[in-house]
This record gives sequence, structure tokens and C-alpha cells, in this order.
Amino acid sequence: MRKRNAPGRRRTLAVMLLTAGIAGLTAAPGSPALAGEYTLDTARSVFAVLTHKAGIAAGLAHDHLIVAAAPTVALEFDRERPETTRFTFVVAVEALEVDAPAARAAWKGRLHELGIHSGELPPVPDSDRLKVRAAMLGASQLDAAQFPEIRAEVLGFESAAVKGTGGGPGGTLTLRLTIRGRTLERRMQATWSEQAGILEAEAFTELRGRDFGIQPYSTMLGAIRNDDLLHLFVHIVARAPATGG
Repeated sequence: MRKRNAPGRRRTLAVMLLTAGIAGLTAAPGSPALAGEYTLDTARSVFAVLTHKAGIAAGLAHDHLIVAAAPTVALEFDRERPETTRFTFVVAVEALEVDAPAARAAWKGRLHELGIHSGELPPVPDSDRLKVRAAMLGASQLDAAQFPEIRAEVLGFESAAVKGTGGGPGGTLTLRLTIRGRTLERRMQATWSEQAGILEAEAFTELRGRDFGIQPYSTMLGAIRNDDLLHLFVHIVARAPATGG
């Protein structure tokens, strides 16, 4: 991230995020580090989707937390003009992680606070994780063979006079999201704060799988299935580069 010499002017974050969530966020292999790059807090940043179980036997199933590992992310942010925010995101579908135990433990509390999730996110057995991943990558869901990437872009941000859920300035951003070759635009609640050189931003919204041609997983004649409702959740924490003396 490069910062102009004048204080409070535009700061630009352009980084490679690897292993979102507590697995770590660092520069991608073979990609040179950019001058003025922000350093991300690896334990507090995530780009994730939460699915919700449904059906009369839902008690036997799990809500699933799917985290983007190894995405490429670029962010432009101006603390004085947040409405000019620009954000781009690309991740390989094959790089999506399903129900990583550390991620479920790290983010269940925040998802509950935001009202995205009302229950628990207990560990999921490895055998179930493998089944969910195989179904997720299949032709009826994300169809990784035909659509290997997910892309997102923030088109603008409208500031609000009141503080958001995270305690910082709040507002609404416009997100353009492409999954399975289909693109839609969605309004998304967001908050941000920047204090002592730390930038923290958070946003979330509801999605519907059918809008992207995704068929929710179903078994036992629908007694156990995933709801069509999904929640997209993004939380990024980054430290400003040293200015030098």
C-alpha cells in the first residue's frame, strides 16, 4: 500500500492474501512484494461464506463455513473519502476450504454478534468435510471444472452518519460478484475504522444460491439439506506501512 506524503490522503492497499482466516495471509508464491504494502493481521482477517442447514432432520447436519484460501485482493481506501473505495477479489474455486476447525472456532462468536448465525459451529468430522467439499466442487454446485474462479468487485461506498455494527463509521457498498459464470450486484452493509495505523473493515450480506445456478445439497429425500440462503462475510485488518524518518 502506497501512501502520499500529506497526512490523511489516499492510501492504497494492494496485497496478495493467502490462507484467509487464521491460516495466514501473506504474499503469493512468485509474486513480488509491493512497496508500501500493508501488513495484514493473519488471525483476524477472513473472506467466507456461511451455509445454513435445513430439513426435518437438520439436527443431524451442520452449517458450513467456507473460507477463501489464496485469493488475490487489491483495495484502495481513502479515510477522508470512503465513498471512493475500490476492492477487487479473485479466488480459485479449488482453493476454497470447507469447515477448517480453526476458522470455525475463530469466527463463530463474531457471526453470532452480527446476527448471521444463531447456533454453534462445532468441529466437523474430516469425513464429512471431504463429502461436503466434493459436492461443493461438483457440476450441480460451483462446477469448478467449468468455472474455476470466483470474482468480486466493490463499485462504490456510501457513508452513513451513524456508526455501524463494528463501532466504526458505517455505510453501504455495492458489490459485483461473479460465481459459476453468473454476475450480480448486491448492496452490502459495511464498517471501517483506522486508528494508530491499523485499518479494519468488515462487511456482510445475504445471497441466494439459485441466483448463481447452485443447487443446494440434499440427501434422505430432502430431510437433510442446505438452505438456499447463504451469508457472505468479510473481515480485514491491516497495518499501515512504516513512514520512515
